[in-house]
Amino acid sequence: MKLGIDLDDVVAVACVAYLKRFAAEYSVELPDEESLGWHLLDTFEHLVPRAERDRFRTRTYDGTFFAELETYDGVSGALDSIVNAGHEIHFITARSERRRVVTETWLREKDLLRYAQTVRLKPRGDFIPTARPGAYDPDSSGRYKARVARELGLDAFCEDDPVVAEAIADAGVRVWLFDRPWNRDAEHRLIRRVRDWADVTGIIAREGGA
Repeated sequence: MKLGIDLDDVVAVACVAYLKRFAAEYSVELPDEESLGWHLLDTFEHLVPRAERDRFRTRTYDGTFFAELETYDGVSGALDSIVNAGHEIHFITARSERRRVVTETWLREKDLLRYAQTVRLKPRGDFIPTARPGAYDPDSSGRYKARVARELGLDAFCEDDPVVAEAIADAGVRVWLFDRPWNRDAEHRLIRRVRDWADVTGIIAREGGA
């Protein structure tokens, strides 16, 4: 089978790291780590206006953030098992193409790059021109990933973003949605919720990815 794999919050622990930096920058209090999620950012509107949150996002992503992320438990073993079973992996991220060097360097340092047939990043032309500078744009990210999934003929896609997951599922590709606090409302006949990488390898072993 051909499997598409998102990076942030599927392979790399991004949200928790980001929110901890945000809290340190603006002296805001966060809930316990199990409850942390991207959805919390809007709750800080009265303390940190959206425009400032967008500027923070740009500053953070242009710095060392992506180079310093950790991986989720079990990622390396799971990818090794999947590839050794004869399946094909493609890393597909909504990070901008201009972040290719830091992304591939990180994958290489984590010894994960060797598992991928390709690493796909979001081309500049796939961003919506009217989107706020520095803002996350899930709609265009969903269209981009759905298009890539069709082009590659993927059988399944590992994702965490609910908008993106539904776009991929609407394109007829199965989604294994990593259960996160920000995607609990996502529903689609082709979306299957998973807890971790052990769940993914279990599905593939039991069902051949079906």
